Amino acid sequence: MNMRSILKLGVLGLYGAAIGAASLALTLTVDVKTAAAHGERSQEPFLRMRTIQWYDLKWQPKVTKVNDIATITGNFHLAEDWPRAVGKPERAFFNIGSPSPVFVRLSTKLNGEPTFISGPLQIGRDYAFEVRLKARIPGRHHMHAMVNVKEAGPIAGPASWMNISGNWDDFTNPVTTLTGKTIDLETFNFANGVFWHLVWLGLGCFWIGYFVARPMFLPRSRVLLAYGDELLLDPMDRKVGWAVAILTCALVWGSYRYTESVHPYTIPVQAGESKVEPLPIAPNPVAIKVTHANYDVPGRALRVTMEITNNGDSSVRIGEFTTAGVRFVNELGRKHLDPDYPRELVATGLTMDDEGGIRPGETKEVKMEAKDALWEVQRLMALLGDPESRFGGLLMTWDEEENRYINSIAGAVIPVFTKL
Repeated sequence: MNMRSILKLGVLGLYGAAIGAASLALTLTVDVKTAAAHGERSQEPFLRMRTIQWYDLKWQPKVTKVNDIATITGNFHLAEDWPRAVGKPERAFFNIGSPSPVFVRLSTKLNGEPTFISGPLQIGRDYAFEVRLKARIPGRHHMHAMVNVKEAGPIAGPASWMNISGNWDDFTNPVTTLTGKTIDLETFNFANGVFWHLVWLGLGCFWIGYFVARPMFLPRSRVLLAYGDELLLDPMDRKVGWAVAILTCALVWGSYRYTESVHPYTIPVQAGESKVEPLPIAPNPVAIKVTHANYDVPGRALRVTMEITNNGDSSVRIGEFTTAGVRFVNELGRKHLDPDYPRELVATGLTMDDEGGIRPGETKEVKMEAKDALWEVQRLMALLGDPESRFGGLLMTWDEEENRYINSIAGAVIPVFTKL
């Protein structure tokens, strides 16, 4: 094979690269509508109900301009009834779920400590989080708090809509490097990135095109099986292979040395782990034992029978049951409900057979019903199809001094069918 043929094959490979680049440009210019949310309802109910239990979430402000700062704050509890099929949170990373990088995350704190790498979390304990975000892309975006757990994947919390106004072209993200130089991360080395993508894409297309222009894969495979590889290779193939190998090594070594000379001070990607202590265990005079639970399929209601013991000095009453981000509240719970919490995640169908409180020192059987179409809308009733049909959530009670107590409850649930 002469040099002219080699150049011809290389040009064919570059044609392929040009077609790929044109396809990419077309996808960036065509107006394609994005998904409104992230399909969190498709996650199995046991993941959403019995792993990370969220409460007191706030998204502030709900409307920002490009370059403005927003925050997502709240708390989460790692349920004691952690599913056996889900990997334990021995390595977990707090994250934010958003439809592409519509915000830039500036900082994340767990229990007041800066957290930027993964680490262990303790089952049965609580954590408070605060995330600072910088508005980047205008639009109406569905924003989740989320915990990524090794061997379990992302566990998304409840989400709220956050709106960004303004012009994306006005967004800037300046930072100061170790050498005192200020750069804009939104545009820094953009051309350099495009250049190296094109270099490696061109080299790869040339390599593929060189052999694709020869007998195709199936004929080559048959010859290889029948006669071995010597018949398929000629001296020019070996020369081209050595040339590409040497060029690849030269590009890697040369680009590394160039980067070292331009950026002599660098920090490697961190590979350690963060160790954040959970929140202190707050005194809780309320003890709850679930004795029976069933789910009324046509009535869309979870019914739970509990024995509640009040070891405090003041009467307590149930006001809220929250699970998978859905908050079931009664009159007492509505009084303490954050008015900015997403209304699509609030249900008012929480009732008890006895609305009276549990007196100090009393152990009382309480039958609770959490009834709403949200069981169906949020696809939580799919828990009946799980191999381990169990529910989980947080039960919130208040005493006469308006002190709140939070208990994580769980238990087996049985489907029942009754007339509406």
